[in-house]
Amino acid sequence: MEVFLLVLLGIVQGVTEFIPVSSSGHLVLFQHIAGLEYPGITLEVAVHGGTLVAVLAYYGRDALGVLVGFLAGLRDLLWKKRPSRDVFMARDFHLGLTLFCATLVTSVLAYLLRDVVVGTFTRLPVIAAAWIFTGALLWSARGRNPEGTLMPVGFALLMGLAQALAILPGVSRSGITIVAALFLGLSRREAARFSFLLSIPVIGGALLLDFPQARALLEAGAGPGMIAGVIAAAASGYVALRLVIGKVVKGELHHFSPYLWVLGGSVLIVTVGLAPG
Repeated sequence: MEVFLLVLLGIVQGVTEFIPVSSSGHLVLFQHIAGLEYPGITLEVAVHGGTLVAVLAYYGRDALGVLVGFLAGLRDLLWKKRPSRDVFMARDFHLGLTLFCATLVTSVLAYLLRDVVVGTFTRLPVIAAAWIFTGALLWSARGRNPEGTLMPVGFALLMGLAQALAILPGVSRSGITIVAALFLGLSRREAARFSFLLSIPVIGGALLLDFPQARALLEAGAGPGMIAGVIAAAASGYVALRLVIGKVVKGELHHFSPYLWVLGGSVLIVTVGLAPG
């Protein structure tokens, strides 16, 4: 039964990581309903491994091209093999630089706020309010259809800040970064691409940082269930990723807002006792 629940947890993670409804918030709610006793943030990071597999399966070639272009650009800058202007105008180097800057901002803020964020993983009212906020955020981007293909490096700092807000459970990482990219001028397709490429170093870094706690769970006998959960997250995540990219390109992200408002409002009524009588 425990393995079955962790497979369900992996499916919840895979679907909600890419669909802009907050995987962390849904994982906390699922763990609360199912009565799982594993540390929330550690188990979340473990099944995040599956969604990392999913995004690499879809964007792996893009990610490799950006990495190679970024490293080649750094080499050319250091050894002055090309004029600096030519290096910075190269598409893969520019994209790699913006991803690096955004990731750096997110990493610093995540480190500073980690202890504060951990406490929110047991507070359903806070998560419910974050769901309502995410719904409003998605709704605000309806109708936006910019045509930009590259983001100024300075704007990458704002992207990093937006992604840092998604450390809070209930705030969708994909949702807030895609909306931020749209408001900063990227086209719908490029906004989705930037958002999901940006998830690769964040998820990878979280896996490394939380490895000691995850290893403790493995040593406690949770290995088979966690592995099954990772596989489930990878498979469901890939399907969800393809679905949400289609939604972004069509300008339909705001279709998820009513779900988030109903979910957040329902959890608030149950947990805070706002119902009449």
